[in-house]
Amino acid sequence: MRMCVLSCVTSSLPLRSVTSVSRLGVLLFISAAACVDKAPATSGTDSAAVARTAPVVTSVRVNEGTYGMASRIKWMLSRDSSGIIAMVDPVGVENEAIPNGFFYGSESRNFQARMDSVWDVAPSPDWGTIAFARAYVMNPRELDSIPPAMLQEVARRTGLDTATVRNGSFASSGMSMARAIAHAGTITVPADTRAVGASDGAAPKMYPVALGWRVRWTQDGLIALGSSPARVQDDEPSVTWASLDPKSGAFHGTLPLNARVIEQQWVNGPVLDISVPVDMQTAAAIPVRTAGRSFVIESVRGAIVARETTAGADSTSRTFTIGSGKALAATRGGRYILALAPRAVAASYESPVEAVVYVLGW
Repeated sequence: MRMCVLSCVTSSLPLRSVTSVSRLGVLLFISAAACVDKAPATSGTDSAAVARTAPVVTSVRVNEGTYGMASRIKWMLSRDSSGIIAMVDPVGVENEAIPNGFFYGSESRNFQARMDSVWDVAPSPDWGTIAFARAYVMNPRELDSIPPAMLQEVARRTGLDTATVRNGSFASSGMSMARAIAHAGTITVPADTRAVGASDGAAPKMYPVALGWRVRWTQDGLIALGSSPARVQDDEPSVTWASLDPKSGAFHGTLPLNARVIEQQWVNGPVLDISVPVDMQTAAAIPVRTAGRSFVIESVRGAIVARETTAGADSTSRTFTIGSGKALAATRGGRYILALAPRAVAASYESPVEAVVYVLGW
């Protein structure tokens, strides 16, 4: 019998690197990227032996942009632990803001996505819509002001007018005249990822709003867009909030009086700093359960493995190798495993370790 997990449908929107605008990287995936061949069971082969076929493993880098002087790895899980959002949050010299990269994966919705160059990201209360703010940075280098050509280029790429770009920009460096904007957008997770046009419907939708240094949701389904930072600091909060209705696209400069903003429930993981070595040898075991079978995701001597712990499993149950590194978190079925892994190619000024998500097709 040939069992096939749907091949991933990828929508990639790369832009050529330019000095004035940060690089855009967007990948959308429908299901896992593999087909698994399983031989039919013969009269002398039990079904349990067939089920022990090793999972297909692929990996996705959480952030393909810079990791800055240091980067915080953080994540959050959905209420039922079937979904995960992982983020790489880098900082520059003296805690200057640097755009982040994130990964979203959902077992229950059979969908995953990742994006570089964002200021913030937040899932809707039902985890069916991802709100984010793209980061565009304009750095005039030795000039003492942003030239009109840079404003026009950002306006062209975002679809905003130059006045909106200029008025919505904020200082992004304490050492130069660099300025940045936030551009609000959403990704709507399709209800049926197997439907025709599902990947097209999940393509990022951008709104004509230069706001979103911080992004949140309200309990009644509005997107709360935070005001630009008052200081050039990566952890600077937003003081005021505007509202965006993702269904109608209506924008208001303030939140409704009765709006209740949902605070992000991030788990703060390790900080990657080139001057500080990272312990890659061990990590806490993570239990997962899939297709009626139980596993423990373990990190031992720099390798991540899945060891079966199903009650009543016989002595022939196997331990599967997932990949190199150290596991940090996993969704309940073990499809998405956030980990630290050695970089395939690391420059002298970069951390030799990066955040990846191992995607398992059980």
